[in-house]
Amino acid sequence: MNVTVTGPGGEFIGLEEETDFRPIARTLGKVKTFPAEEVIFREGDASRYMYVVLKGKVEVSAKRKVIETVQEGQALGILSLLDKSPRRITARAVEPCELALLDEKRFGAMVEQEPNFIWFVMEELGSLPRAATAL
Repeated sequence: MNVTVTGPGGEFIGLEEETDFRPIARTLGKVKTFPAEEVIFREGDASRYMYVVLKGKVEVSAKRKVIETVQEGQALGILSLLDKSPRRITARAVEPCELALLDEKRFGAMVEQEPNFIWFVMEELGSLPRAATAL
């Protein structure tokens, strides 16, 4: 995470360390495993969780077109959880995966226990492919 913020005296403070949120997501989230090729959720499904990839890779597609592969340590499904909209994408395990499922309550607990988690969420949202944000 490369973030620059301004301190109280106007000086710039850089946050250069890369935080791995998998351990806390494992502790606070509901951990679920998915075999290779299993669909995690589909376009149009209700959104109850965001997901942190603990192990494995997840392929994300929209309208049957692959738009991204989500790696270990990354997250998916954030936007639908926050705006309570139906899923705009389909997520499928590329290989055996272990995911931490965070509902609204657990998402809030993550932010309370690890305030830098919100920077992670904003970075993940900012890195969404343009195709995903246009859906």
